[in-house]
Amino acid sequence: MKYVELHCASAFSFLEGASRPEDLVSRAKELEQPAIALVDRDGVYGAPRFHMAAKSVGIQPHVGAEISVEGFGNLARPPSWMPNSFPARPVRLPLLVKSRTGYQNLCRLMTRDKLREKEKGTGTANLDEVAEHAEGLVCLTGGEEGVLAASLSNKGFEDARKDIELLTTIFGRKNVYVELQRHCHVVEERRNQAAVRIGETLGLPLLATNGVRYATAPEREILDVFTCIRNHCKLETAGRLLERNDERHLRSTEEMVQLFSDLPQAIHNTLELSARLEKEKRWIRFSESALKKDF
Repeated sequence: MKYVELHCASAFSFLEGASRPEDLVSRAKELEQPAIALVDRDGVYGAPRFHMAAKSVGIQPHVGAEISVEGFGNLARPPSWMPNSFPARPVRLPLLVKSRTGYQNLCRLMTRDKLREKEKGTGTANLDEVAEHAEGLVCLTGGEEGVLAASLSNKGFEDARKDIELLTTIFGRKNVYVELQRHCHVVEERRNQAAVRIGETLGLPLLATNGVRYATAPEREILDVFTCIRNHCKLETAGRLLERNDERHLRSTEEMVQLFSDLPQAIHNTLELSARLEKEKRWIRFSESALKKDF
């Protein structure tokens, strides 16, 4: 069985990723993975370097972005009475490009956000804009930053199911995948159990990812520093703002297969979706100049 990581953030992700795009590609090559996806927050700034690095080592690159969206509420977060609780932030939709139209729509959606943001990294899209630019894109339900986590935490199971059903209306049922991540946290696993039920109810495929934020486990320390910079605090006082552990690195196929041994279809679907993205992406061969020109 093969595994493809389809949800990685790089250091181009507003201090929410620690590794360079090239380092993510290099690690994927070491792990003998056939493809990898870069899904940075609200931008494709790292896409040219990512694509060139992947092509140079024979790995298939997939491009996307996490888009901040109004209309699904705010990210799930600890109670406000806990120290160092991060401020309210909108839900993000991880979107993967599958066609020229999809890439153009993704860029147009992000451009609209950037033109009206008052501070860097605060732009959001509304649901009408997402629906207008949904063609050519595949939507994941996300990890802790996604709509499913927020809906389950803030509203409950039935409303979460309705929100995912809304995604199928916007993107089409074949273009929505219920994302599962496992980082050794009990709340996350409860969310996964609810996600599986919602996927079964709506007839949607499950997709395993590791929500990667750094290429290797030791680089979690870099992300901690970036987190402090982003939140204007010191390491010794950051507390719950920091990552719980160092699980969000690129894992081998063997590790992911073992981690999702109870849900093998979630592993298989990563390869199936990767092949689908590649098949439907024959419209273009990315290059640095082409990416910069389009964006």
